[in-house]
Amino acid sequence: MTNLNYISFSKDGVEISVSLFVFKEGDTYIAYCPSLDLSGYDLTEESARADFDFMLSDYLSEQLRNGTLRADLALHGWKVGKAKGNEPDLSDMLGMNEQLRNLVTHSFKKTNVNKTCQISA
Repeated sequence: MTNLNYISFSKDGVEISVSLFVFKEGDTYIAYCPSLDLSGYDLTEESARADFDFMLSDYLSEQLRNGTLRADLALHGWKVGKAKGNEPDLSDMLGMNEQLRNLVTHSFKKTNVNKTCQISA
């Protein structure tokens, strides 16, 4: 399976597209991105997605500020080059991520999230 999700680096920041799985556990909706091991949660699907969006923005900002984004992506199985990187294939993520393997016991929606983050001065 070919994965179309990516990260693109520029001198000003990054643009990223990642897989997002949204499911309900009890009364809580969880929006989970296995390729970054980030999640957001809340009582509605929309609020869980908004929480994830905040977490993704915070993650990218911190990683860019600290100069650690490429290394962290590599730890999560991304293939990262100088200008672009690719999200790991779902089959690869299943082998690395127990939480994702447990996801198959839930009814879920899979979607993609796109985000741009500028390097702050």
